[in-house]
Amino acid sequence: MSKLHLVFGGRVKDPRGLDFVDLNAIDFVGMYDCYADAEEAWRGAAQRTVDDAEMKYVVVHLHRLLEPEVDPQAGR
Repeated sequence: MSKLHLVFGGRVKDPRGLDFVDLNAIDFVGMYDCYADAEEAWRGAAQRTVDDAEMKYVVVHLHRLLEPEVDPQAGR
């Protein structure tokens, strides 16, 4: 399975959180198969809005949601 990463962002109620104000206005930057590419896209999007504290972009590790890895230290 590819290591899928989704990059998106939008206006948040509080810059310390991830409560997006308007889900219909989310900016979907793209889907990437490696973290380095996703991070580069995230950095570009975040830097374009650096002066707006209420805009936040994130990288979501979709591969972790689709196939959660077993934590060997958790004894599972």
